[in-house]
Amino acid sequence: MPIREKEAAIFADERPHLIVLRGPSLGDFFALDGDALVLGSDPFLADVVVRDVEVSPKHAWIVRGPELESYVLRGLGAGEDITVNGEVLEGERALSDGDRIFVGDSVLEYSHGDPVRADFHGALHRLVSRDYLTGLLVKNRFDAEFEHALEAASSAGQPLSVLMTDIDNLKKVNDAHGHLLGEYVVGEIGRIIGGLHEEGGRQATRFGGDEYQTILPGLPKDEALEVAEEIRRRVEDHNFEEQDVTVHPTLSLGVATYPEDGETRAALTRTADEALYRAKRAGGNTVSE
Repeated sequence: MPIREKEAAIFADERPHLIVLRGPSLGDFFALDGDALVLGSDPFLADVVVRDVEVSPKHAWIVRGPELESYVLRGLGAGEDITVNGEVLEGERALSDGDRIFVGDSVLEYSHGDPVRADFHGALHRLVSRDYLTGLLVKNRFDAEFEHALEAASSAGQPLSVLMTDIDNLKKVNDAHGHLLGEYVVGEIGRIIGGLHEEGGRQATRFGGDEYQTILPGLPKDEALEVAEEIRRRVEDHNFEEQDVTVHPTLSLGVATYPEDGETRAALTRTADEALYRAKRAGGNTVSE
């Protein structure tokens, strides 16, 4: 399976990778690590996910070539529109460093063995898609992922759960120790949340100053509640220490699930937010649905 949206360090071994140069997924990159990978628009079916309405759910194969470190591109099904460097793909084609793959309205570049380009791709990815403080997706990229995941959940008849998370006592931390420590807490909690969302299409963002939002594709309500409880517990057990000051913030979390709690991004966000405020009114450091 490809490893998606890692830092530039992932390319330290110069593995083959793809980066989206044009299209709705601009800046996304994928380290290729597997024998047979699917490129498509459906996060439930594809390994290299291109959020493009002109791309089929399963659009192309990317398979390991006879030289184990190289890859070959193959169309998947009849009539799929794929070109490489302006030439229509017929059958299959071995990919070379710098090749550009055109699918739908998107362009992906294949790179292999070029550490300078790898560093550039990693920096570009962070710049366009990652929050500087938490490392989570920036809000506009997250919203696009949310919409795309909802479409995929609807097509596949799968659930999708949403978490809204708020730090209970950040004001007390700011008042007692200053806003720099508060900023550190916000960043550390974002990294804790992000550490639990590295596969299965899970994504998170900093929704506001000290709020976070998470999508959990494929997870029904009961499993989403377990994830929320794990986040709550990890933050409660964590020692947040900076410049010899240790604080112990806690979280309140609200959970909503598609389709029973809403069928749009706005409706699910609103329902999860209402559940969050029930958790806050219950005294905080808890999960509510």
